[in-house]
Amino acid sequence: MKKFIILLIAVSTSVCQAQNEAEHIKTIDQFLTEEYPKNEPGATVLVAKKGKVIFEKAYGLASLKPKRKLKTDMVFQIGSMSKQFVSAAILQLIEQGKMALTDTIQKYVPYYPTKAYPITIHHLLSQTSGIPEYFDVDESEFHLLAKEHTPQQLINYYKDEPLIFRPGEKWSYSNSNYPLLGAALEKTTGLSLKEYLKIYIFEPLGMTSTGLWYNETIKKKRIPVGYNSKNGILFPGPEIVGSALYAPGGIVSTINDLFIWNRALVNKTVISDFVVQQLTSEKTIASGEGTGYGYGFFLKNLQGSPTIQHGGNLFGFTTYGLYLPHEDIFVCILANTKFDRTEELANYVASILLNKPIEIFSKKEVSKALLKDYIGIYELQSEEISRTFQIKLFDNTLILSDPKAPEHDATLTPSDKDVFILKAVSASFKFLRNEDNQTMGFTVNQEGKIFEFKKIK
Repeated sequence: MKKFIILLIAVSTSVCQAQNEAEHIKTIDQFLTEEYPKNEPGATVLVAKKGKVIFEKAYGLASLKPKRKLKTDMVFQIGSMSKQFVSAAILQLIEQGKMALTDTIQKYVPYYPTKAYPITIHHLLSQTSGIPEYFDVDESEFHLLAKEHTPQQLINYYKDEPLIFRPGEKWSYSNSNYPLLGAALEKTTGLSLKEYLKIYIFEPLGMTSTGLWYNETIKKKRIPVGYNSKNGILFPGPEIVGSALYAPGGIVSTINDLFIWNRALVNKTVISDFVVQQLTSEKTIASGEGTGYGYGFFLKNLQGSPTIQHGGNLFGFTTYGLYLPHEDIFVCILANTKFDRTEELANYVASILLNKPIEIFSKKEVSKALLKDYIGIYELQSEEISRTFQIKLFDNTLILSDPKAPEHDATLTPSDKDVFILKAVSASFKFLRNEDNQTMGFTVNQEGKIFEFKKIK
């Protein structure tokens, strides 16, 4: 009788878990259906738990003219998610003794000039090199994206720029680190980065739809159009060739291949324990302070659960991969619009599975007409600090832009009436209105410190 009761409890628990999971999937699907209307660009979404895919679906259109629906096997440009693969490749060579984390970059890339302080492979992988961002391309320079580049030509764009800090003393995300890593790999192996990734990572894992840019086996019907937006009007992104993006962001993939990659990291198949540990362990700066970053992965926290994650944002595509190691939950979202809120959506989906849902606003709750009120240029009201920000509207999303560093544009997420959150730095923006209900500025609350900005244009 006792064994029967224990069995009955186990069966009952299993049924409850299945019912909960079904409810979670229903909630996720309903939200994503609203997020990605069927007649607009959309996204492919995959959710897995304990190594099993529990949800996989495509929303919206792969192209507007002619109309093509997105499908789950479509191949997206994944942007900066590429960095985790390049990091893994470098770490394979380090494990084999062919490179060392302490090697200076000039050992492999002699045409990169020696700077005031030595820059090591570790500094490049951990985003602590102090090399300034080069990947700042505005509309007048889009033609460069359609031009074939060698790694050396990419590096030439920034090789003579001075460091913005002593390597190892600070953390600052810079795409400039990765052409150097790609060139170092090619010098060490005698293979192109594309060939190396194919031979030693993608083919052994069976990632048949993944590569450093599209290849002849990927049919055009599987490639979605990437969309940008200006003044609320969607238009296809610029023509791009893979060599222009290269190691920082040139890989293309699918949600299913990225799930294969996730399992390879979890199960340590093909990718060794050494490589996984290096990729996913937090690095520190000289002061001993943690950076919240490993090699090619951000290390964060969601509702009390550690996360390993990274996204990408290109000229028409936004992507995100999120993994919760304690719960073995993986969420991947690939969208074919620029500045899509894939990170926020991935966090929301995972929080539902945790039974700890985060607050998220549906796009329908903030009208485009209201968002236009916030567009403008804002100046910090301070005698000690000079700072100017521009608030832009991209599709149905507010973007905070620093005119001096447009490569660091960030999404403002609606939280309440006239209140938005900048999640990257945990800051709250509250827009202020005058008697005529016109926006006149905003205040920023970051860790209890208040900064006031006035609208100047």
